[in-house]
Amino acid sequence: MSFRTIGIDLGTTNSVVATIDRDGVPRILTSEEGETTTPSMISVIEQQGRQNLAVGAEARRLANHHPQDTIFAVKRLIGRRFDEPDVRRLSVALPYRISCAPNGDAWVTASSTTMSPPEVSALILQEMRGVAERFFGEPVGEAIITVPAYFDNQQRQATKDAAEIAGLKVRRLLNEPTAAALGYGAHLGESRRIAVCDLGGGTFDVSIVNVESGVFEVISTHGDAFLGGDDFDRTIVGQLVGEVWAEYGIDLGTDASALHMLKAEAQAAKHALTNSEDVNIELRSLGSLPSGKPLDFRRSISRRELEQWTEPLVNRLEPPCLEALAHCGLEPGDVGAVILVGGMTRMPAVQRRLAKIFGRQPLKVENPEEIVAVGAAIQCAVLEGGVDGVVLLDVTSRPLALSVEGGPARQVIPRNATIPTREHRIITTAHDNQRELSFDVYEVQDGLPVKNRHLGRFVCSDLPPAPAGEIVLLVEFTIDFDGILRVTTTELGSGAHPTLRLVATAGLTRADVKRLAKSLAPQR
Repeated sequence: MSFRTIGIDLGTTNSVVATIDRDGVPRILTSEEGETTTPSMISVIEQQGRQNLAVGAEARRLANHHPQDTIFAVKRLIGRRFDEPDVRRLSVALPYRISCAPNGDAWVTASSTTMSPPEVSALILQEMRGVAERFFGEPVGEAIITVPAYFDNQQRQATKDAAEIAGLKVRRLLNEPTAAALGYGAHLGESRRIAVCDLGGGTFDVSIVNVESGVFEVISTHGDAFLGGDDFDRTIVGQLVGEVWAEYGIDLGTDASALHMLKAEAQAAKHALTNSEDVNIELRSLGSLPSGKPLDFRRSISRRELEQWTEPLVNRLEPPCLEALAHCGLEPGDVGAVILVGGMTRMPAVQRRLAKIFGRQPLKVENPEEIVAVGAAIQCAVLEGGVDGVVLLDVTSRPLALSVEGGPARQVIPRNATIPTREHRIITTAHDNQRELSFDVYEVQDGLPVKNRHLGRFVCSDLPPAPAGEIVLLVEFTIDFDGILRVTTTELGSGAHPTLRLVATAGLTRADVKRLAKSLAPQR
């Protein structure tokens, strides 16, 4: 049986699915509600002893009455550890519970059901697959899925796990800014160097891309993995919670229902202030006054107030842009065009700041929420031979470092290396008759050793007895097209491949993924 391939933008707030029609034109597929975007949300509601699952638009509706049982923005948690500072800060701001899995990962709970982020993402991917299958009238088995350029190895692997659980084979994990560049410029006739600034619901990425004769070469990328529209919403909510406390003495900070109402109103106000100078918000029965009467909260918010509240977030746009330029030896004036991607780039303050950083007015994409999925669909057609003359060259977003037997971490693969890439290092035993040799692999965060992200400890075992230094191992590091690391070892004396096991790792095991895929299969 042949399967269709689709492009999916698996977003923090919303997800989009696209394809290329028979005329070679990208097409965004619509949900049963007629929408081009699907909320990246699930609800698990317990009723009469049964747990009912809702995904997408239905989950968004249920969130009004069941905020604690509705999971959203799980993309911010996928591939992350519970003890990470960003996760801990997020855990106090969400209506649902974030817990520590046995292996230290961050998991989520809706109703009485605890799930890993890849499970939640799988349900969203399954929903997007269903949108495509209703359109085609036949099975969809493969997809190109976009991820933030600044996603690390564990986040990328967790996204692939989610796809496998959903019954999708990943043809490629495609960086979102790269997809946007392809979606915007696949038919550009002239050569240009562009900066793609992607500010979505949860992350900010900036990539510098050379476009020439159908070749899209990413030469540098940087980002902020915890800067997006969700942070702007929470800033507005925090401001309003503080005002209610100051005026009425009512603490809404632990009231899940009130926080959900405030978040929905904050989003609506933020969107309205894109085109208006002020907006009125009104929330009925937000809480209870000391007299027992319901609190009806009314307020006018001006664009100026919104920009004052969120100025610290807008300020965070600048460092990734300057870092991306610096890493490829460019100045802002060396960029010929700035492309804005992601719903948050509609905000005037964001547009002004990016214009100031690059010294030119950005080009506004007509539908910034959809262009990433369009690029993914075009890449599908490229891989299937339906589009000629387009080549993508992407890069690693972080350096890779190696530490042997607890020694200092030394760089193996630099930042912005074109992928796929391969490097090797030679390591040797330090003791006579040493039967095991361990090494640790890290992704270097912001160039600071203290921020190195531990990808895992690899242990080579069953080494033959020999004097110290006589066992020489070639360790090969390969980063594939998806930006995911593979490690192999070879004993140079014999050519044998010693037993290599990975310990102290995170994420789902292969057995977990297969079990979850099997359990979800009857629902497809």
